[in-house]
Amino acid sequence: MAQVLTRTQRLANTRNHGSNSEGNQSNTIPLSLRIEMARDEARAIAAAKGIESPESAVAWDIVEELLSVAAYRRNQKPKSAFERYCLEHPGASESRIYDV
Repeated sequence: MAQVLTRTQRLANTRNHGSNSEGNQSNTIPLSLRIEMARDEARAIAAAKGIESPESAVAWDIVEELLSVAAYRRNQKPKSAFERYCLEHPGASESRIYDV
């Protein structure tokens, strides 16, 4: 069971690492591919261990988490080019906010 949790938890790290557009390059696998991988793994676990097994429940929970992350990202307003620049270069003079 520990091996199953470890493999599925790696897929769930999407929420903890954020998206690549926020300057985080640690996740190189697209979210849609991670969802498909998690779905395939959950189906395999359900077929091998049974649909009511704890391992199957954990695997399907991971799929649900990834789907909720995808839905959250779809609902976010896209950042402008200037906002992305400010996130990538926080020390730039354009990124500084002054109270006048």
